[in-house]
Amino acid sequence: MLQRRRFARWLLVAGALFAMVSCDSGPRRMGVSGSVTFRGAPLKDGTITFIPLATKTQSGTSIVDGKFAISSDKGLEPGTYRVSISSPDGNTPVDPNTPPGPSGNFTSKERIPADFNENSKREVEVTLSGPNRFEFQIP
Repeated sequence: MLQRRRFARWLLVAGALFAMVSCDSGPRRMGVSGSVTFRGAPLKDGTITFIPLATKTQSGTSIVDGKFAISSDKGLEPGTYRVSISSPDGNTPVDPNTPPGPSGNFTSKERIPADFNENSKREVEVTLSGPNRFEFQIP
């Protein structure tokens, strides 16, 4: 009988420890927000992507009227990220030799300089203490 009680206590302690360890469902994610101006005015529409340099989480969102926000449930682990901002002009080039209708050519011209997207070297640091609010000014 004494052995059963010891085993039950051990099982209870082991279960509690397991529950404490398994409650950590992964890295803590932080919300991120901010603004983007383009040529002195809020960027009407576009996307912003945070590319991890040392962590594993990558996230991005739409930019609307110069503002962006990523909630903590889809946010970023604390760490350093390279930032890429994109805003295509929305115009599909017209080829006079192509018949009307979907042509498969949906390439729009990128309005944002390559230094802010494909060649971006801009980095931000996401921290546990926050506020993780970033401002980007694109000339």
